[in-house]
Amino acid sequence: MAFQMNEKSVIEKDVVVVGSGGSGLTAAIVAASQGLDVLLVEKTGLFGGTTALSGGGIWVPCNSLARDAGLADDPE
Repeated sequence: MAFQMNEKSVIEKDVVVVGSGGSGLTAAIVAASQGLDVLLVEKTGLFGGTTALSGGGIWVPCNSLARDAGLADDPE
């Protein structure tokens, strides 16, 4: 759904996130979870940005799930 702006259009938000890739969606979710009013904008008709094409793999070093699975990891 497209939103058409005109000279009288005003949108007030605490946080504006441009792009719906992995980092954009993460930023929007974290901001919203902290009670902020978030606007997420995407120029394409699809969500995900390059993350949608890459499979969206994210490496989180030293996380509890990997440790519980017996996988050794360190920040280096």
